[in-house]
Amino acid sequence: MLETLIKAWNRIETVIIGLLLLGALGVFMYGSFTRYAFPSIAPGWAEEVAIYCIIWASLISGSILAYERRHLAAEVFIQHLPKHLYDIWEKAIFFVMFFFCGTMAYLGYEGVLFVNLLDERSASSLQVPQAFAIYLALPVGMVLMILRMIVMIITRRWAVSTSEMGSD
Repeated sequence: MLETLIKAWNRIETVIIGLLLLGALGVFMYGSFTRYAFPSIAPGWAEEVAIYCIIWASLISGSILAYERRHLAAEVFIQHLPKHLYDIWEKAIFFVMFFFCGTMAYLGYEGVLFVNLLDERSASSLQVPQAFAIYLALPVGMVLMILRMIVMIITRRWAVSTSEMGSD
């Protein structure tokens, strides 16, 4: 049952990320086309909306990347460690990442509250509240990563097993 939920979660996140990136591309292309073809109707907000979509897609994608263990990692040297040291290193990095995401989620939430208190809005004609358009993406992305890491602990995927390592 958990595997079914994880697959659904993966699919939902992938679709959301794809839609956000397609939306960013579409809005950006529309803005660029109208700016050159029909300058009188060119929107002044197209790039802004595209940036919002890219920010949200980037931070949401951290969740699925963490679960699939596809984050950037400097393994050039540590992959040659003995198995027991490699396992310790992997587990330590996992917990550092867990702590980092928790800290960033908390600080991001505090940032959302602060920017919302200031009622900071975009400079375009949209006047989008920045607390929700930009700043909220950080705590949402970090909470998604934390939830993924909790699932990884439950399913015992939280460290690469030595059999997956490929070398001794």
